[in-house]
Amino acid sequence: MRELAVRKNTRNDIITSQSTVQYKPRSPQELTARYNLKREQYKELKMTSDSPETREQLVMIYSEVKVLGWALGKDEKTIIKEMSF
Repeated sequence: MRELAVRKNTRNDIITSQSTVQYKPRSPQELTARYNLKREQYKELKMTSDSPETREQLVMIYSEVKVLGWALGKDEKTIIKEMSF
C-alpha cells in the first residue's frame, strides 16, 4: 500500500515538472541557417546514390525543408525552386 502511494506521488511530480517546461521559438536566423543547411544536405544526398535508404532520407529532409521554408514565410514554389539544382 505504501509503495503504491509513493509511485502515485512520483507520477504526479513527473507530470507537474513536465507541465512547467517552456519552449522558446526559434529566431529567424536559426530557421534560415537550418533551412540552408538542410537544402545543401538534400542536394548532396540526391547526387550520391539512389538506394531505398537514400530515398527515405531524401523524403525526410525534403519535408523538413518545406516546413522550415513555410515557417520563414516562403511559398511552396520558391522552396521547390531553391531545392532544385
